[in-house]
Amino acid sequence: MIRKLLLILMATIPAILTGAAPTDTLRIAHLCDPQLGFGKGGFDDDLEAFCREVDKVNETQPDIVLIAGDMVNVMDSTSIGAFLKAAAKLKAPVIYTPGNHDLPEPVTAAGLKRYTEAFGPDLSSHTVKGRTIISVNSMLMRSGLKGETKRHDAQLTDALEKAKAAASPVIILSHIPPFDKGIDEADEYFNLPGDSRKLMLERFYDAGCRLWLAGHTHTTAARSFGGIDILNGENTSRNFDGRPKGFRLLTIAPDGSYTWQFVPI
Repeated sequence: MIRKLLLILMATIPAILTGAAPTDTLRIAHLCDPQLGFGKGGFDDDLEAFCREVDKVNETQPDIVLIAGDMVNVMDSTSIGAFLKAAAKLKAPVIYTPGNHDLPEPVTAAGLKRYTEAFGPDLSSHTVKGRTIISVNSMLMRSGLKGETKRHDAQLTDALEKAKAAASPVIILSHIPPFDKGIDEADEYFNLPGDSRKLMLERFYDAGCRLWLAGHTHTTAARSFGGIDILNGENTSRNFDGRPKGFRLLTIAPDGSYTWQFVPI
């Protein structure tokens, strides 16, 4: 019942952030799992749906586009090339985060290199209209890779500290959400390790994070823990919960309140 209530197409949710409030409204297109080649209709059908999504995103004129991972189902040159050609038509800046199909587990140095060559850094921090958007590598956060995990955590710490010092509200972008249904659920395919979930959320909250945007589950859900709202939207490949294809338009007011509106394609 609680989950159903959270799936309304537009719901205003208070999310007042500490520090100096931004003065401008921020509009984010939150795209999940284009995953070309995963849908029941096959690769060409997924590509056509993603192209329609690109057109619809351009119509909504967001400030930034966040793609929550799994851009393709298989990391081959044909899939990557087709995706990037379609994504190049997006008029707003785009931020990516690696999914488990873009960066398969267990993470390897070769896999990480292939991802960064195709989509850019696996961790990045961007200041947009007074907010700090941090795209994290949830694949490293789950499986780790010698040397790279330490590097990733150091970069994340630096980004969080800079945002906190600037009183810039933080938005986290990842593929895998910290949890699917509940904070204490057992470790499984759809979540991050339980031994670090609460500490991670506390760390992000302390830095000024109140929103975490994710993908991966192929279901639409809004849940909260420790003052952070965790949002998973619809996609254009396959929605396991029967939701129609589309994306979410997240509109954040200067006071931190927001709407999370479904946009069908």
